[in-house]
Amino acid sequence: MVEWMSGVGFEAARRYAPTEAYHGHSFVAKARGMGVDSTTLRDALRAICAPWQYQDLSAQFTTPDDATLAQALADGLQQSLGFAHHISLRSAPDFGVELAPDGTPIHWLTDEFSAAHFLPNVPDGHQCGRLHGHGFKVRLLAAMSVNDLKQAWLPLREILHNAYLNDIDGLHNPTSESLTDWLWQRLPHLHAVEVFETRTAGSRRDVGGWTIWKEQCFEAAQPMVENGRYTGHSYLARLYLSGTPDDFAGWIRDFADVKAVFKPLYQQLDHYALDAVAGLKRYDCANIAQWLATQLAPQLPELSAIEIFENAHDGARWSAR
Repeated sequence: MVEWMSGVGFEAARRYAPTEAYHGHSFVAKARGMGVDSTTLRDALRAICAPWQYQDLSAQFTTPDDATLAQALADGLQQSLGFAHHISLRSAPDFGVELAPDGTPIHWLTDEFSAAHFLPNVPDGHQCGRLHGHGFKVRLLAAMSVNDLKQAWLPLREILHNAYLNDIDGLHNPTSESLTDWLWQRLPHLHAVEVFETRTAGSRRDVGGWTIWKEQCFEAAQPMVENGRYTGHSYLARLYLSGTPDDFAGWIRDFADVKAVFKPLYQQLDHYALDAVAGLKRYDCANIAQWLATQLAPQLPELSAIEIFENAHDGARWSAR
C-alpha cells in the first residue's frame, strides 16, 4: 500500500478567552492519504488553511485549540478530496495533536534528556558495548491535555536525566526498545511513546507492539519527463521495522545492521540521476519507496514501512499492510 504525504505552514494568532492575551504560532498542518499525489494534497491543505493565514483564529472558532483546528482540517479534506486520514497539527516545536482513526484528538509532547549507557549483550567489539551517552528525545502521545501529559512525564524525566541508565530498575539492557517499553509501562494512559536515540534512529511502543526506524539522506537528480529537463532533491529515506525485541539482545534489529543492508542501495541513489537506477521505472517518491521495499524485504523481513521525502513535508509512504 502506498500513500502520499504533504504539509503546509501558516501563521496565526489566538486566545482562548476574551480576558487572555493573544499569542501567535507558526503552525504546520500535515496529512497522508491514498489516491492523490502530494501536490494535490498540499494544494488542498493550503486551500483549507488560507483563511487562517495571519488571522485571529479566535474570531473564526469558539475554541481555537489544536484539536479544533485538526478537526477543521479533517472536515475540509473530507469535503475536497473525499478522505481525511492521518491528520496532524503542530502548533509549536514541542507539542501538537494528531487525530486517531475514530477522530479522537491525540495530543503529543516532545522533550529531551541526556544519559549514559552501554548494551551488555552485544557481540565483543560492538561500539554499543562501550560506555557512551546520548542526547535522547522523547515524544509522548496521549488522549489528554499537553499540560497533563507534561505533569505525568516530569517525574520520569527526573529519573532518566543525567543518569546511568543501566543502574535504573528495568533498564539493565537499555536499548531504544527497552526505553520505550519502560516508559509505556509507567505511563499507562499513553497512546504511544517514541524514543529518539539519535537524530536518525529510534523506537516506538504502542498497543500494537514495537517499531524502530532508521533514516538516511541521499542526493539525487530526478528527470522531469514532461519537458526533458532534470531537477534535484535532497531526499530522506526512513525505514521502519516492526516486531518483538529479541529476549537476549533487547532489540528488533541492530540499527547498524539496518544501515549496512541499506548501504548498497544508498550507493546506487546518492549523487546519481534516478533514471540511471536499474529497475526504477518512475521517479516520484512513491515509486522510490516501492523499489526500495522490493530490494530490502528479502534481507529485512521485519520491514513494515518506508517513507521517502523530497523536502520537509512532501513525500510518500509504502507499508506492508
